[in-house]
Amino acid sequence: MKKVFNIIFITLFLSTTGCGFTPILVKSNYSFSYIIEKSTGSERVNSNIVEKLKTLNGNEKKYNIVLNSKETKNILSKDSKGDPSILEIIINLNYIIKDNGKIIVTKNLTQRSTYNNISDNFEMEKSEEILVENLTRDLAQDIISSTSAISNDN
Repeated sequence: MKKVFNIIFITLFLSTTGCGFTPILVKSNYSFSYIIEKSTGSERVNSNIVEKLKTLNGNEKKYNIVLNSKETKNILSKDSKGDPSILEIIINLNYIIKDNGKIIVTKNLTQRSTYNNISDNFEMEKSEEILVENLTRDLAQDIISSTSAISNDN
């Protein structure tokens, strides 16, 4: 009985105090921000990335950024009727970061995710939107990380 009580107590204690984990890019104070110079390609991808980059409001340095994205949807597998059963979203992003007109970072990134087809078109669109949101979040974090590394070197 005492063992059960101890296990319950420890579980409650750990669940209420938490582990203190915070993601690296959350609550970080960056000394830089971005000016979107140009964005071409997928409007949905670019707007998601720009939205995330605009949350940075560092006053020390402003970097110009050029975005070029491409969103591709592929069928990986079909069922016996020939309808798509497994799909893939691929997002390619090329970006250039400039400081006073000088190119300091040029990168090509690719993020991909596979998912099962859903017969309800509305649910399918929502699912794809969530996937694109997650992929663009990762791309934006990569942009911020590469800029942060450059900022820390200077």
